Amino acid sequence: MGENTFLELVSEILELEGDEVTMESALEELGWDSLSNISFIAAVDERTGKVVSPAALKESSTVADLYALV
Repeated sequence: MGENTFLELVSEILELEGDEVTMESALEELGWDSLSNISFIAAVDERTGKVVSPAALKESSTVADLYALV
């Protein structure tokens, strides 16, 4: 999955405009929460077939960290 597609995915999960989310964005500042975690895990599985580890996800603090999991 390319960076632009990934940023669109994160924006969709958070219900934000695409230009509000960058790879350097802090998840906490974007409003990322436990529901976002669940949505992210499901979306990545659906779109890529990859399983994201909840433990690794918990350690993520930026959008780039999330991208590294995919």
